[in-house]
Amino acid sequence: MINERYSPAALPALVKDDRVHRDLFVDPQVFDLEMANIYHRTWVYVGHESEIRNPGDFKTTTIGTEPVILSRDTDGDLHVMVNACRHRGVTLCEEAGGNQKFFVCAYHGWVFDSAGSLVNVPEVEGQPPEFSPAEFGLTQAAKVDSFRGFIFASFNEDVPPLVDHLGEAAKFIAMFADLSPSGSVDVSSGVTRYQYEGNWKQQVENSMDGYHAAITHHSFFDEVLQARIGRSMASIVSGSSPAKSVALGNGHSLIDFRDFDRKAILGADQPKSEVDWHNGVRANLEDHDYAEEVIRVNGGDGFNLLVYPNLVLINNQIRVIQPVANNHTEVLAYPALLEQVDEEINVARVRAHEDFYGPASFGAPDDIEMFKRQWQGLSRSPSMQWLLYNRGLHREERGEGERYSSQVTDETAHRGIWRRWVELMTAEVQT
Repeated sequence: MINERYSPAALPALVKDDRVHRDLFVDPQVFDLEMANIYHRTWVYVGHESEIRNPGDFKTTTIGTEPVILSRDTDGDLHVMVNACRHRGVTLCEEAGGNQKFFVCAYHGWVFDSAGSLVNVPEVEGQPPEFSPAEFGLTQAAKVDSFRGFIFASFNEDVPPLVDHLGEAAKFIAMFADLSPSGSVDVSSGVTRYQYEGNWKQQVENSMDGYHAAITHHSFFDEVLQARIGRSMASIVSGSSPAKSVALGNGHSLIDFRDFDRKAILGADQPKSEVDWHNGVRANLEDHDYAEEVIRVNGGDGFNLLVYPNLVLINNQIRVIQPVANNHTEVLAYPALLEQVDEEINVARVRAHEDFYGPASFGAPDDIEMFKRQWQGLSRSPSMQWLLYNRGLHREERGEGERYSSQVTDETAHRGIWRRWVELMTAEVQT
């Protein structure tokens, strides 16, 4: 039975303008409601088209905690289907990815094709005469769509079109992709995986947090960044910084660094073929002013973008947040390569990824340690009821469809995330 304080009518009282109740992080029942009302209600990022270029290609992933297979069938169409045999629910595919025409259940041998259709049942004569294989294909996501190579799926038949869901976030996804002369990035170089004890929303918030960087990552900024760019992090996050905290709507959020050149922060050396690369970007884009903006902000170096609820574009990284339990989260970080560029360009991008986000890097281990300490505080401190989200509330400004603050340390983005959380967790909301 659902606790009455987590009913749709009661939930908004736990998210105020300037604070959020700790139970929304630690209570397992809240987590279960999130899986149903957020991850099964809206669009969720499931993969990139470069991971499944060819007919028969597939990858396994999750929508919330539900295991799914993202596949490209023999006609080239995309499918997202539950990774469980329709006979007894056995996991069909244990591999992370690959290419195959059929998925075969290891328990009773039922065979499904790359579109999820049931194509063979051993000893089918044992089934009743009315048995129809067409009725027992794999359970499919209601909607699958892609934008600039980024594939999203939803179990909600009534979910709005993907472009409407993305809203203002779409132009930043496009900017991230257009740094490649082909107009599309590639994630085939591999993935950095890490897990932490804690809630999925901790990583969501951290990705949009301009307040912690100079403190949590001070050793990097004081010892490494100073030598690379000749100034410390104070110039980036000070009160006079041109960076902004932005709530784009629909939970999508932004740390906007477009007025600040961050290119030298991760990796000091720029590839010698950079001029040719930029000329390729200009040739691909008819709008010259837009091409110059794409080059100037260097794709994701110009912003941290959250596409709510589980996708982050940051620097040259595609970050995917996967809830496992209320107290267990997995994060997948893919360095995004560029197509149609010299190899040294992509080598530099991978080295930059390793520099700050690898397992022995300057940045990611700091954040994971903070997640652990935050979870210890949240889970063991029931007397502390409320968490503060009031920074910059007094100077938050409103634009067309968005809210923003000229201070990167403000929590405007976080307040936008929680407004969307309330909308999706309330049954009456239009999704």
